[in-house]
Formats: sequence, structure tokens, C-alpha cells
Amino acid sequence: MKRHNIKLALVCTVGGHFEQMTNLSDVYSQYDHFWITNRNTQTTSQLVNEKKYFVEAAHYKKPWTYCAQLPAIIRAFSKEKPSHLLSTGSGRTAFIPFLLAKALRLPFLHVDTFARVHGFSKFGSLLVRLNHKIFCQWHTDDENAVYIGPIFTANPRMEKPPEARHVFVTLGTRSEPFSRLLSAVETLVADGLIKDEVVVQAGHTKYTSANLKMFDFCSPDEIDDLILNASFVITQESAGIGTKCLKGNTRFIVMPRDFRYGELPARSDMKEDLHLKMQELGYTKVVHNASELREAIRNLKSIKTGFTFNNTLALSTIKTALEES
Repeated sequence: MKRHNIKLALVCTVGGHFEQMTNLSDVYSQYDHFWITNRNTQTTSQLVNEKKYFVEAAHYKKPWTYCAQLPAIIRAFSKEKPSHLLSTGSGRTAFIPFLLAKALRLPFLHVDTFARVHGFSKFGSLLVRLNHKIFCQWHTDDENAVYIGPIFTANPRMEKPPEARHVFVTLGTRSEPFSRLLSAVETLVADGLIKDEVVVQAGHTKYTSANLKMFDFCSPDEIDDLILNASFVITQESAGIGTKCLKGNTRFIVMPRDFRYGELPARSDMKEDLHLKMQELGYTKVVHNASELREAIRNLKSIKTGFTFNNTLALSTIKTALEES
């Protein structure tokens, strides 16, 4: 039964932020709700039967892009009349809804990304500096942050098949190219170190290869299957892909993007440290070039699997916060 006194706006950017929001469905499905997010294959395929408003993701280096979001977001607020907002970031989509929530004195609940182990995301840091309490998924001593643990829940559908079929390489949804990673992978295929078929989700990276089976984007369900059936995964630093690999007991290697090579729009972007924490715990290897990637693949069996998630605390805390605000 829907709680009629709460109308919930779900605010998030595509990619890992959207993935994290979907893990809160046990909470938001209890209320009338709608989405403010960005349009891509991930969101259009998963929100077919949901009320949604698409905006272009903004960037702090281009402040006018936030202004461009205003008409669509104001239209959403005017039509839906939310009583509460729930955000998983990033500020590229959630900043304007936050300002409107403050102006209208609406509760704005923000769950900071699982990808930041030490400190907060840029948007989370802004909210904390404004003395706005946030929820965080890793322990912190900050008085404006409430620890709720990981919001991810185990997916019982993702049971690892007995034999893997391919190596899966994913570059995510960022508009900047990441051909450096694909070049490194192709070299290792040519050298014979990678013997399985290599399937690449290249996103916006334009790269031609006879050795790699490439596509740009696909649905989240297809990504799940590619991860589940992979012998291992190579990815950019991505909380969304990393957690899918952890859920599916698929070993994965992380090669972070580097601003120096034009793989990020700003030096401060993608300052996530989840992959470093997972490496510390033994659940991944972090590499920065072809040589380190070669060594990580040679020692693939040393990467652990079997990480478990439990979002019971997160769900109960967020639900209580909604009901009491």
C-alpha cells in the first residue's frame, strides 16, 4: 500500500549513481514517486513503467549547464509536487533539485556514493559544508554524516555459471574517450595472454579492432549477463560495475582514467577510492598501464571473490528519516 502523505522525487545521475538508487527500491516502492535523471540506455530500459523527467547532466566547469536544467526540473516539481527528495548524487543532476528543495523547505535526503571510502563526493562535501546532514556508506567521524552501511543488496539471480565464456571490458558512460585501455587489452590479446573472446562496451570511445568484439551501450540486464558469464572483467573505476562483479563473484581489474591523457574533463573528476579499498581487501587489482595490466592478469587467481552485501540498516534508516521528516 502506498503512503499517501509522501510524494518522493528520486534524483540521480546515470551510471553508478542510478545503480545505487535502484538498490533502494524496497523503500521508494512504498511511496508514490517519480524520477529526475539523465536519458541513456540504462535509464530508458529500467524506467519504462515509471514516471520520469530527463535532464542533461551538468558540470561545474560549465555553470550555464545547470541553468539549462531549470525548465525541466521546475516543470517536474510543478506537476508532481514532491513532499520529499531522495538523492544518490551526483551534483551534476542533484544540485538544482537540492536548491529548489531548500527554497521550498522540502526534506532532501542524500546518500553519498559507495565509491568514496574516505571523505565524501564533491556534492556530499558541499552539503556537509552547508551543515546539511547526509547518509554515508562508509564509517566517518563527521557530525553531519550518518553511517548507514552499503545500500547494495545481493542479487539472487546472479549465480555464477560453471564455465565463463569471455573477458568483458567496460568503459562506462563518460563522453571522454578511453582508448588507452583498449590499446592495452588488444596488445595482450595479440601476445596470447588473453585467450578468451574479448567483449567491449566502448561507450563513447571510438576504436577499431579486429581482435575485440565491440558495442557502445546496452541494457543493464545485458551488462549483468556479460559480467556473470565473464572469466574476468576489466573496467574503469566504477562503483556500479565493481559492485556487480562482487555480487556475481566475477574477478575484476580496475584501470582508472587519467586526466593527463584526456580521459576526464577535469583533474578533480573520478576521485573515487572504492577500488583502492577493494584492492586492500583483496577483491580487485588496480593498474595504471599495459605492463601492470599484464601482471594483474597473470596473477588473476589471487583476486578474491565472495564479498557479501547487506543493506538492512540502510533501508530502515532511510525509511525512518522519510517518515519522520
